[in-house]
Amino acid sequence: MTARGFGAICDVSVLVDRASFERAQQLLDGGELYLPAATYSWLARDKLIAVRGRTLGYSLVSQFVRDRELLVVYLPELLDELSRRLLFEVERNVPLTDMRALMLAAHIRLPLLTFDEGVVERLREHVGARTLWQLDAHSDWSALREALELYRELAGDVGSYIYKNLNDGHAFEGLVDELRKQRGDSLRATTTAVRKLSQACANPGGLSFRYVTWDLTPLLREYLGQHVLQPEVVRELCERALLLVANPRS
Repeated sequence: MTARGFGAICDVSVLVDRASFERAQQLLDGGELYLPAATYSWLARDKLIAVRGRTLGYSLVSQFVRDRELLVVYLPELLDELSRRLLFEVERNVPLTDMRALMLAAHIRLPLLTFDEGVVERLREHVGARTLWQLDAHSDWSALREALELYRELAGDVGSYIYKNLNDGHAFEGLVDELRKQRGDSLRATTTAVRKLSQACANPGGLSFRYVTWDLTPLLREYLGQHVLQPEVVRELCERALLLVANPRS
């Protein structure tokens, strides 16, 4: 994997001005930056939008897109529907823009890069999210790769656990504790490896990664019970219950 193999979904806080965007590029050590197509379409239509009090202008963001510094990616219709249903579940206390960005991040197994420290707290308060693990890494691609590989491994574990226990009514409640118990040694080993890689690198920038579970089980049970989706599709959706949120490390 090269540095270009790493990337992240942009939170709106990354796109508010050129300085924030360039900071994000530096933190990702040359990795790709992505934006959900629905957010870009909204911005292209209205030219100026605001999310959580942060204003995005079309002229700046479209220039990033034209220069291929920012890639626009479509969220599959089913995941967009899940995002909207989550929006109504939380009575719009988390913006649809955030839901789509998080769902896209979970879909393509990349972190959401945000400069907003409150993202995880809002998920905890309104979506019942819990932090499974946290680690810090220098902005060096070898350390970032370890953090990303751990995410992809854990997403598979989360998906297997939730799908296996989906119909018992308690799949989400025991998820974090069970996975910490099962994967404790490997979580600590990865954290140690990332710390050593970070100490060996001269790059002064760094990211704090939080592996966060959010509760999709009520919606997935409904899909399964109504026979709307094939079981194998529901199994894949279970893996979207793990998010990776990256904040600049202070």
